[in-house]
Amino acid sequence: MTVVELAQSLWLLVAALGLAFSVQYAGLPVLGQGAFVAVGGVGTALLGPGGAGWPLGLAVLTAVVAAGVLGHVVALAARRLEGAYLALATWALAWLVYRAMLAFPSAFGGAQGLVRRVPGHLVSPALGLDWTLTPAVHVGLAAASCALVIAALIRLDRGPAGLDLAALREGPELAASLGIPVAVRRRAVLTVTAALGALSGAGTVVLLGLVAPADVSPLLSLQLFVAVLVGGAARWWGPVLGVALLTALPHLADALPGDAERARGVLTAALLVVVLVVRRVLSLRPDAAPPAPRIAPEPDEAHLVAEEHPVLLRARGITASYGALRALDGVALDLRGGQVHALIGPNGSGKSTLLKVLAGELSPDSGAVEVAGRVLAAAGPQARVLAGVAATPQRTVVLPRTRPARQVAIAVRGGSRPRHAVARHLLATPSSRVASQRSALMVRAALREARLTPVADIDAAELTFGEQRLLQVARALATGARVLLLDEPAAGMSADERATLRHVLRRLAGNGIAMLLVEHDMRLVNAVADRVTVLVAGEVIAAGRPVDVRTDPAVQRAYLGTP
Repeated sequence: MTVVELAQSLWLLVAALGLAFSVQYAGLPVLGQGAFVAVGGVGTALLGPGGAGWPLGLAVLTAVVAAGVLGHVVALAARRLEGAYLALATWALAWLVYRAMLAFPSAFGGAQGLVRRVPGHLVSPALGLDWTLTPAVHVGLAAASCALVIAALIRLDRGPAGLDLAALREGPELAASLGIPVAVRRRAVLTVTAALGALSGAGTVVLLGLVAPADVSPLLSLQLFVAVLVGGAARWWGPVLGVALLTALPHLADALPGDAERARGVLTAALLVVVLVVRRVLSLRPDAAPPAPRIAPEPDEAHLVAEEHPVLLRARGITASYGALRALDGVALDLRGGQVHALIGPNGSGKSTLLKVLAGELSPDSGAVEVAGRVLAAAGPQARVLAGVAATPQRTVVLPRTRPARQVAIAVRGGSRPRHAVARHLLATPSSRVASQRSALMVRAALREARLTPVADIDAAELTFGEQRLLQVARALATGARVLLLDEPAAGMSADERATLRHVLRRLAGNGIAMLLVEHDMRLVNAVADRVTVLVAGEVIAAGRPVDVRTDPAVQRAYLGTP
């Protein structure tokens, strides 16, 4: 391998590491990295010496910033796309940039591309720089860029940003429910990915003196994507292995009969198929028996109605409809601190709809929700979490590749959004260390309250079903919420696990937390609830103490049945 080839591979590795930030760290399947490489290369060629005559450093910086802005715009346009749809959208961007370069030869040089003089010169009188960018210098610059990016990725993964990325990668819906600003994080990730791709393109064009459509075609996007996947679940060294394989592809393609460019495409596609098949085989595991319940029953605690605590959440006149179907009709509800408030009713009565309204997932047709005396607009789950309201989903949602303690840490991160936390962590400031210690204390407290301390650091896939349900309670609690909305938390639990859940809920109520419990198990409701509200066909037909509600004739006819 010549010095020029080594420098070119290292600049390509910069683009691959940027793509790994989206694919491996954030779980965003981006197939348009070649477009951002093209923006960096073309922008540098057009603006720098030989083009508009700008200083080389300024031209590179402008091209990188322009690509970052483009990545931000792509994230905005594709904010509702996931999985294959996001991959196809970014793949279309790669084709669009490629075809635009061919369609406007007067601007981009047509099939021959843009040519600039080599070697380049990096001059800065203010800094006393006057470098001739020989291939050896490029090797140093590209290697330093790779090392800096790798160090930043490792540091990010171990800090607050790593928690956000883990949630974004494994459970975007869960991340949103815990207060993680999913859309903001996606935009940041794609912006960084695009900027690193542009830096790669700029370095390559300064090294080779040429940027042609064939060099930044959609095939490059596919090759970079394959390079990132080759390393499997590896975060940063996977792209290193992948780029090493990509470097060998042209030599292998040249040895095959026929057109070398087509051979490269065929080899890349074949490599992608092999990688996907191997990943699929490795992911298949024999079905194992579910872990046996291991939660010891906790003693029930007597409780009193805590009327002295203030109302933390108040809903008034909540009306919601699905088309012509009215799901809620003027529902009123008060959740008082220190109380477990049960919401019961037959299926289809509007319980889930009311929870969605209170959690900010659904905007009511009319009515208002107040938290601590402040009316909340329909601003989504994130705003509710920051206001002190957290919800657990009805179905069990656990991140199987993330330890329980780390999942709870994600919730702590979602509930407290200190400014510049990522930058402070990257710089290892004293305030970041204090924040880490505070987060660790909150994680331990939430796990202790949910009786999950013994399983905090095991594989999340090994949790029993009851432990998974309690983990959802721990995550909601870790956001710092004073109001918990629990949607059938006892579903699927054993008798011992339900006894522990009763103990956990009463302990939380004793700490002044307000809870709304949607549950069909009337034994659990009678054992743990301070107040009960009954919904039937979207209307409240009874509300009061459990003993009064269960003897109400209207409730017996509509839901409980006549004794």
